Amino acid sequence: MTALGRALGGLAGVGLLAACASTIEHPEPGGPAFESDDVRFVAPTGWQAQPTTAASQSDTGYVLLYLANQPLRADCLPELDCRSPLADGLSRGGMLVTWFAQTCVARSCDLPPATLISIGNRQGVQVALTNGCDETGFTERSAYYVTVTPQRIDALFICARDPSGATRSAFQGFLDAIQWRIP
Repeated sequence: MTALGRALGGLAGVGLLAACASTIEHPEPGGPAFESDDVRFVAPTGWQAQPTTAASQSDTGYVLLYLANQPLRADCLPELDCRSPLADGLSRGGMLVTWFAQTCVARSCDLPPATLISIGNRQGVQVALTNGCDETGFTERSAYYVTVTPQRIDALFICARDPSGATRSAFQGFLDAIQWRIP
């Protein structure tokens, strides 16, 4: 086989792998359901969702809920100023999502500069998180920002500690299945 033939064969193999990767099915979420006036979803199987209370709201936004694939503290609500909703930080393979809903005006409603992606039935971006996740034992952190309305941006702050491929896939399936009810 010539060098050109080997190169073309290698490119064909890479093309097939890329095609397979784009058709990977994420697991169907089968965990607890969350429903409010403006959004609904089903969490990944085995995960916990902990909504916050109206008392936790401020003028510009509020923590909507915490979502994790490990136990959450029942006594940790934002108005109690808990350092973390996790009892003992992230365990290996753990992932914690803090969902923050924020009202905005004018330029403060612009998404951070990044490639647009689909999150549920809205456009958003994924960016590196430069602070947060303190005292969780994280190994990685990121944020997803989603345009919900022209005057609302939701941010999902992700803290993770060595998550497995299955955990990442379950989380991606959750993102794909979010349904905002606001037109």
